[in-house]
Amino acid sequence: MPSRNRTRGWTILASLAALCLIVASCSGGSDGGSSGGGGSSNPPTPVLPVVDFSASQTSVMVNTAITFTDLSTNTPTAWEWDFDGNSTLDSTTQNPTHTYTVGGTYSVRLTVANAAGNATLLKTAYITVTAPVSGTADLDSDSDRSGTVDASDDANENVWNTQYGAVFHYNIDDDNNNNNEDFNETTKTGNDIIDLARVFVRQFPSPPVNGSATITVNATAQGRIRVHRLNGASWTSVYSTGASFTLPLASISAGDIELGIEGTGRLSSSWDGHVTLTLEIRDAGNVLHSSDAIRLRQAPPLFATNLWPVIQLHIINVGSGTYGNLNLRNSLTTICNNAGFTFTQIPGGTYNNDRWLQDSSEPAVTQVPSSSGPRRIIDLVYQCYRLRECDQWCVDALFNPDWELQRRFGTVNSSLNYGGNIEVIPPHTGRAWGRVYIGGGNGFRVGTTQSATEYMDTTNRQYFDANYIQGTHVEVTSEWLAVGHVDEFTMFLPAPNTTRGYACLIASPDLGASVLTGLGSGGAGLTVFAGRTVASDYWQTTVGAITGNAALMTLQGQTQARIDQARTQIKTASGLTDNDFIELPVMFENAGSNFLAAYNPGVVNCIVMPSANGTTYIAMPDPEGPDSGGVDVWQQSILNQINNPASPQVPLYNGANPMSLTFVDVFYSYHALLGECHCGTNTRRIPPADDWWDK
Repeated sequence: MPSRNRTRGWTILASLAALCLIVASCSGGSDGGSSGGGGSSNPPTPVLPVVDFSASQTSVMVNTAITFTDLSTNTPTAWEWDFDGNSTLDSTTQNPTHTYTVGGTYSVRLTVANAAGNATLLKTAYITVTAPVSGTADLDSDSDRSGTVDASDDANENVWNTQYGAVFHYNIDDDNNNNNEDFNETTKTGNDIIDLARVFVRQFPSPPVNGSATITVNATAQGRIRVHRLNGASWTSVYSTGASFTLPLASISAGDIELGIEGTGRLSSSWDGHVTLTLEIRDAGNVLHSSDAIRLRQAPPLFATNLWPVIQLHIINVGSGTYGNLNLRNSLTTICNNAGFTFTQIPGGTYNNDRWLQDSSEPAVTQVPSSSGPRRIIDLVYQCYRLRECDQWCVDALFNPDWELQRRFGTVNSSLNYGGNIEVIPPHTGRAWGRVYIGGGNGFRVGTTQSATEYMDTTNRQYFDANYIQGTHVEVTSEWLAVGHVDEFTMFLPAPNTTRGYACLIASPDLGASVLTGLGSGGAGLTVFAGRTVASDYWQTTVGAITGNAALMTLQGQTQARIDQARTQIKTASGLTDNDFIELPVMFENAGSNFLAAYNPGVVNCIVMPSANGTTYIAMPDPEGPDSGGVDVWQQSILNQINNPASPQVPLYNGANPMSLTFVDVFYSYHALLGECHCGTNTRRIPPADDWWDK
C-alpha cells in the first residue's frame, strides 16, 4: 500500500491499542485506591494476535461478490485488508465483502492488531477471477484475390478453387542486393515488404485468462514458408519451421495483428504449394475455445510461350572471327530496332565465350494479386542444371530486385536438362496457359538397334509436374539426337490468321531431301553451303553429292519416322491436329555414335518474336541451300510453307498481323557447333493480361 495509507493505517491500529491500555490503567488505579491493601487486581498482559482468514469463494467470475471472514485469534481490535496484493488499503472492516471487476489471479493480505501489536498474513494467488470470453478466433487473408484483405474475404477463406483462396509467392528475388534470396531475411525492410502476402489475426477483445493463441501449419507446408509479424514499422520473422507458432493473447486483445507470408521452398513432388493456417484460441486448461482456418497457395512459375510479346533479347557476344557471331548480332540489332525490343549483348570474355545462353536458362514470370492493378508480374529466370560458364550470367544479371532466380537443382548434368529442352505448347483445350513439353525417351538410335536412353533429371521433371498450371509435362522422343533438345525439331509460333492462333514448325527430313531431288539431274551440280570452306571445317558440297549419298538419304526417311512419332505424342497430349503443323526442310546426319544433328542449318531452331506493333519477327537460320534461278530452294520452300502452307489452307499472317522473317547467318557460329540461333539467345516476354488462379 502507498506509504501515506500505510502510515494512516498503522496510526489507527496504534491509537486503538493505546486506548485499550489507558482504559485498563484507569480502572486498575481506582480499584486499588479503595481496596486498602487487598489482593492485586492488575489486568493480564495482552497477547499478540494470530492472523487468519477465509473467503466465501476462491474461484469466481468477474463482478461476483466475495465475503472475507476474519479467523484471527487473541482478540484483534483493528483490521486492514488488501484484496489484490498491490499494497493498497482496501477495507478496515472485520468481515468485508469485495467484488472483482477484472479477470485475473489475486493475492489477499490481512493485517490485524491489538494492544500487543500486529500480525500479517498473505495468501498468494488466493482468488481466481475469470472474465467472460468475448469474440471468436478470426484469421483473414486475401481469399477473393482482390489485392487487399477486407470483410469480403471471410467467405470461403478456407478453400482453394478457381474463385477463392489467397495467393503468395516464393520470394526469390534480391531486393536488398546482397546476393541472397529474400526469403532468407528474418527482418523485412524496403521493397521486400511488397513480397509478403498479408494475413490478419483479428482482435479478440476478452481472451481466456492464461490462455493461448496458436497458428498451426499443415504438414506438407511446414518449413516451406516464412511468416513475419508487423511490430510498429518493423517486420520480424515469427515462423520458419515446425508445426506451429504462438502469438501473445494480450496483443490480440488490444487489436488486429498483421502478418506477412512468403514461400521459402520451390514446388516439388512432395509439395504442390498449398498452405492451411489454423488459428486456435485455447483457455488455461488447453481447452479449445474457437478456431479459424485459411487456405493459401504458392504461385507457380509461368513459363513463356512463343506467343508472348518480346521486350528484350539477350545474346552472348563471342566476337567476329570465323566462329564469332557478329553477323547474327548485326541482324538481331536491326530486328530489335525495327520492333522496339531491347537488345542486350553480354560480354563473352566474362563467361569464357560460352555462347549457349538458351541452354543456361529459361524465362518465366510469377503473378500475384495486386491492390494497385489487376495483378503484379515479377520476371523469373529458371537456371538450368548445366554447370557451364554463362550459367553464372543468370545470377550476375538476372538476380536483383526486378528478377526472381530459381537456382538450378538436380543431380544429373545431362544436356536434356538444358533450356533448349524446355518449351511450352501454347494454350489449348483445358490448358489456358499451355503445357510444358520436353524431350527424352528410351528407344534406339536412328537406323540402328543400339539403345538410346536419355531423360531429363527426375527432380526437374517433378518440378514441372508440380507446376499445376502448365503441368504435367509432355515428353516427346528426342533421345536419338546428339544434344536431345525439342527445339532442334519443333518450334511454336503465332499464326494470327488461323483459328487456333498458332502453329508448330516441325523439321521434315523428307521435305529437305525432296526439295533437292526435285531439282532433277540438271540441279546436281548446284552448290550447297557455298563458301563454307574453312580447311579444318569444310562443308561446301553439291546437290548431287548429297542425293547420291545413299546412306544419308536413307537416314532422312528413318529420322522422319522418329519426328512423326514426336508429332503424334504432341497431338495426343494437346489435341492439336496435323493442320497445326508446318513442315520445314531440315535434313539430319550422324554426329557421332549414331546420334543425330541437323545437316543443314536447322531452320526450326529459330527465334520467334511477336511485337507490340502486331508484327511477328522471326530470325531463322539461313539453310544455305542450292541457288536455282537466283533463289535458295530451301528458303523458298520455307516461305511457301509459312506464307501459304498446303495445310492449313490459309496463310498464317495477314495485313494487320504480318510476319517479318529474316534468314540469319549461324553456320560457323552455331550450326557447325551442333546448335542454331535459338540455342544462343534468350528473351524476356510479356505474359497475357490474365490470371492463372481462376483457371
